Amino acid sequence: MSKPLEFWIALSVGVLIVIERHREKSAIARAIIAAISGGIGYSLAPEAAALTGRSETMAVMILTAFGYLLLDLGAALIADRELIRDVIKRRLGGGK
Repeated sequence: MSKPLEFWIALSVGVLIVIERHREKSAIARAIIAAISGGIGYSLAPEAAALTGRSETMAVMILTAFGYLLLDLGAALIADRELIRDVIKRRLGGGK
């Protein structure tokens, strides 16, 4: 793990932001969401930094802190069965 200390601090801050934003959930749920967000940030930071011309440190914090938004959006879309039905109907030509 040859990342600088600042990278790990930024990753930790991103994880803490995620934990704070989900304070209404159980401790286990917060830990799981934070771990997934941390994984997203850690794994995508090098590519995001290269694409944007910014540092990995900035990329990891932003991706970790806001990666959970993608998780929430995805979960909400999957949970909304009526929306999924409507989209499928429209794609197959059965909708309005």
